[in-house]
Amino acid sequence: MDPKESFHRLHPREYANFTYAYPVLSRRSGGVSIGVNLNLDKFCNFDCPYCQVDRTTPGRPQTLDLPRIREELEALLQSVDAQGVCRLSVFDAVPDPDKKLRDVALSGDGEPTMVPEFPDVCALLHEIQSGHAESDFKLVLITNATLLDRPKVQAGVEALLSLRGEVWAKLDAGTEDWFQRVNVSRVSLDRIESNLIGLGRKAPFKVQSFFGRIKAPGSEAAQGWEGGADGAEAQAYLQRLARIHGSGARILEVQLYTLARRPSDVHVIAVDKPFLENLRARIETLGIPARVYGMDGVDSVNGD
Repeated sequence: MDPKESFHRLHPREYANFTYAYPVLSRRSGGVSIGVNLNLDKFCNFDCPYCQVDRTTPGRPQTLDLPRIREELEALLQSVDAQGVCRLSVFDAVPDPDKKLRDVALSGDGEPTMVPEFPDVCALLHEIQSGHAESDFKLVLITNATLLDRPKVQAGVEALLSLRGEVWAKLDAGTEDWFQRVNVSRVSLDRIESNLIGLGRKAPFKVQSFFGRIKAPGSEAAQGWEGGADGAEAQAYLQRLARIHGSGARILEVQLYTLARRPSDVHVIAVDKPFLENLRARIETLGIPARVYGMDGVDSVNGD
């Protein structure tokens, strides 16, 4: 197997003896992404059946150690040469153009904006980024968008965006019914839409959308996205994107993907590539760039 492809298929959140930071090779980032796992406790306000975090093993109680986060990030950044190429030995078999450092991403085993220290972590990352003025890596927040209306979260996001930053936010459904099947949350889909509008009016962002179907236990029948890109759920999803876009929110790209690794619920199955390609074409008719990721192998940025 191509060494680059093998890295796309494996996205472990562990590296050496580090606690928080880990490097991955990412298609969506277009090179190396350094992840920062803020959820060692595995807390999340979504309970997605397609989640690939192993919650059969309990998380650890945590109070984030900011000096340790700084130490680990600085150690990884020291491996980046003057051309922006990451010289970690784990990537030795990967060609130089494919291992340029593209971003430092807040992600992990839960929802990063849930941690009380989120604004402090964002301020720390901004400081580290500012101290590496010779590099052009971005700061990225990967989020389910549920808490983007909270003042402390907004303060953290503002720090991330202030130099070179982006938010990659989740939108997996068009209707509340399917949202509760595929994301399972006390937060409503309408609130997520409102949060995305508020975010996009301040700064351009990317949408990450998972598409999959769920089998009924003991049956081969699967539900979800009936009618394909012409079905009612797809139309509701497109209408939400259109409302967000039409509100003045700026969407840089919609990233469409399906199941890539074993999910927490074995009844979740992938959709096919024609469905995603048809949906991509319909999104682009709204004036929003869209791209299908991962149909030829795993593609995730520090997790899905």
